[in-house]
Amino acid sequence: MCGNANVELSLAAPGFSLPPGESTEHPHGLSLGVSGVGFNVAHALARLGAETYFLGFAGTDPAGEVVRRGLEKAGVGAHLVPVPATPLSLVVTTPGGRRHIHRDLKGLGEHPAPTEVFQTTLAGAQVVVLGNVAWTRELLPLARAAGVPVVTDLQGTPGPGHPYDVPYLAADIVFLSGENGEAVQAYRAEHDPRVIVAGLGGEGALLSERGRAPWHQPAVRTRPVMSTNGAGDALLAAFTRAYFGGLGTREALRLACAFASWKCGEAGGAAGHLTRAELSALTETP
Repeated sequence: MCGNANVELSLAAPGFSLPPGESTEHPHGLSLGVSGVGFNVAHALARLGAETYFLGFAGTDPAGEVVRRGLEKAGVGAHLVPVPATPLSLVVTTPGGRRHIHRDLKGLGEHPAPTEVFQTTLAGAQVVVLGNVAWTRELLPLARAAGVPVVTDLQGTPGPGHPYDVPYLAADIVFLSGENGEAVQAYRAEHDPRVIVAGLGGEGALLSERGRAPWHQPAVRTRPVMSTNGAGDALLAAFTRAYFGGLGTREALRLACAFASWKCGEAGGAAGHLTRAELSALTETP
């Protein structure tokens, strides 16, 4: 997994507007953890039993130590390029799961990719997952040249013609967030990845495979929603684990929707990830 990791402060609040007064109490409403798309996906893959390696950046500051300990606790091997400061985020979640994320990436998009380390880790890799942060762009052609399949997530992309996203559309499997059927068809017509998965939130997910008609996976309801933060990362991780573990795309997406649904029952981008055994018990699969 190549992407960003950050220290995340989560706040469960009654609303997004500032309350009156100089200070407000939030009993058990604040939590601190490690998040970021790269960490979220790596953490979920490890929980699902995949041997996972993380490539990213971490500062020489206290937040960087939190990230290092988070990866170690998750059982994720890692190469962290040292930088002066670690990205930080504040996630405000309101009742029902609505969220607003404030990020400070500390200028990581300006850093060059650790290409030599990446090429070393490609040996023996079954799949590479790339976050769509600027420094990962130059890694995709290296993975393709090595014959290793690539999975990426465009997040809330403006559309198939967005210049920032075009390099990532050379990936084998592309995830999108909040797109409709027409948008997926446009990606299929213009770029034609092997698989496209569009997360539809409470409506489930849409699957488009090369040479097959689109297929809609309804949402899987598992428990009440506390926060949707990290739901798309969970969907991608569980699909990747199931698909490259030998399952068909539709069954992989069904399991992924259940995994993401359960994750939404907890706050924190990497909170609420089931183990492989727990997911099997939840979905009644062997």
